[in-house]
Parts: sequence; structure tokens; C-alpha cells
Amino acid sequence: MTSLKSAALAALFALGVAAPAFAQSAMAPAAAPTTAPAASSTMAPATTKPAKPAKVKKPTTTTTASKSTAGRFKTEAEAKASCPMDTVVWASSKSKAYHLSTSKLYGKTKSGAYECQKTADAAGYHAAKD
Repeated sequence: MTSLKSAALAALFALGVAAPAFAQSAMAPAAAPTTAPAASSTMAPATTKPAKPAKVKKPTTTTTASKSTAGRFKTEAEAKASCPMDTVVWASSKSKAYHLSTSKLYGKTKSGAYECQKTADAAGYHAAKD
């Protein structure tokens, strides 16, 4: 039985056909088919590529960076609409100081945003000395 199996594998290998699954399994010889499957001369060799694992996106978590941007606005109009009963200030995140509208740095620093004064105070910002 083993010689028949190896002869069938040699014939398939010569034709360029991939070995059947029964030749690679560890089954008992009695479970293997006794005849080789018929191979067509037009049949191309079977090539299979392993499947790429799917990329898993990491879940977004709330960090201190996203908490510090809450209540910050790009425009003065958005800030005024959000806090109509409070003073709008320019909070500079680099220096942790906020500037009132009368300041020459109001809306001018690179790292800053418009905020309500109460929100800036609660976030640990202090009034600028200008």
C-alpha cells in the first residue's frame, strides 16, 4: 500500500499537481484511497497564500489631552455662544496663562484657544500679568 501511495505521489509531482490531502495526513493506510485521482494536463498547480491577519484597531480611550481640550474653541464666536454669562479669554496652553480681550496677546499665541474664564480657572490656568 505504501509503494502505491508513493508511486501516485511521484506521478502527481511529475505532472506539477499539488499532493492531495491524504498524502500529508497521519491517517492509517487503510483510510487512504486506493486509486490516485485523475489529473488533467491543463490543470495548473495549486498555490495558496496564507491569509493575512486582520488589523485590529486599538480602542480610543479618554486621556488627559482630550480632557484638557474640552471647552476650548477655535473662534471667539463659538466661545461666546458657549458661555454667554462668562468672560471669554484666550488660554495659552504652553504657559498655562489666560489673556483677557484687552491684552495684546489675546488670540495671538501659537498654542492656545478661546475658553470661558471659569473653565480656564478650573483647568488650572492663571491670569497673565500683562
